[in-house]
Amino acid sequence: MKHLGGVWETLKAPGRRLRSSERGVTGLETAIILIAFVVVASVFAFTVLSTGIFSAERGKETVFAALKQARGSVELKGSIVVNGVVDVELSDADTAWNASSNVTATVDATDKKVGTGSADLLVATAFTTGLVAYEDLVTTVDLTNRDSISLWVKSGVNTTLGQVELIIDNSPGCASALESIDLPALTANTWKLATVGVSVSTDISDIQCVGLNVTTDLSTTANVTVNLDSIIANGQATSIVVTIGNAIEGEAVDLAAPSDADDDGIADQTERQHKLLVTYNDKDQLVNDLYWTKQFVGVSDDDDLLEIGERVELTIQLAGLAQSTPLTKNKRFQIEVKPAEGSVLSVERAMPAQVDVSMNLR
Repeated sequence: MKHLGGVWETLKAPGRRLRSSERGVTGLETAIILIAFVVVASVFAFTVLSTGIFSAERGKETVFAALKQARGSVELKGSIVVNGVVDVELSDADTAWNASSNVTATVDATDKKVGTGSADLLVATAFTTGLVAYEDLVTTVDLTNRDSISLWVKSGVNTTLGQVELIIDNSPGCASALESIDLPALTANTWKLATVGVSVSTDISDIQCVGLNVTTDLSTTANVTVNLDSIIANGQATSIVVTIGNAIEGEAVDLAAPSDADDDGIADQTERQHKLLVTYNDKDQLVNDLYWTKQFVGVSDDDDLLEIGERVELTIQLAGLAQSTPLTKNKRFQIEVKPAEGSVLSVERAMPAQVDVSMNLR
């Protein structure tokens, strides 16, 4: 029992010490703690609020920027129309050509590529260089806007680039060679479909004669036969017409037209005022900033802005394409119309199997 009483006294001791303690928290200390909590909470709240406002503002700017981008775009209205020039036959080579001295010209009805025969030109060893043979055209031919000529050619010996030339002339007999066009290297006794360029600086509006010229002697030991067949000035596209309008009836699009002082089909690069750019590309080339003209159709207020409800035809000139790779039959191409604001309008089409004056590529 004495032991249990000692335990009880031990348990009651902390209570007596607590009742006799005079320690506590003053009002000043409470105020300091309260102020500290309030300040920390205010700073935290300000940080959270500022971050939220900043995020909301950036989000709003993003939305408006996207809306402006969309509203500043253009869209295609209708089909793509391609204007062009058709193929022109210079010689079907189904009749004998007019031969020079030491050359025998006949028609080979067996060894041919197109039609009933090929022009067979037997060049004797006594012939050295010069005009081998020619054919006068029945009617004068205008080759304007045609950049290339295709022909089938075969030589009895290997030749180098330019050793044999195709001649076109604006006078009978090909006496003065308006243009001498290098033919590619030929492999002996092998037909080759050659496509050669026509100089854009030559006036080829009244061609009257086509001929074959040799610049370096083909052989001094044996006669050499050269065959020609189906000489054609290739048809090609000259311009592309697209009709565009505002996408989702949005912002006005600046259509101030470019200039082309040197008439090369590319918009002038000095003092450029136009904002709408047109790019062309196909498997052979990429051409930026093609020259174009515009014509509003339907309702218009006669300014340079494409506005709500207006439609405009853009005529894109193709003179800026490489002369050796014009837009010809069966060729796939892509046009990109790029306004100053808004997304790019991309149009991809393929040319038909035969080039015509006007082609609707749906």
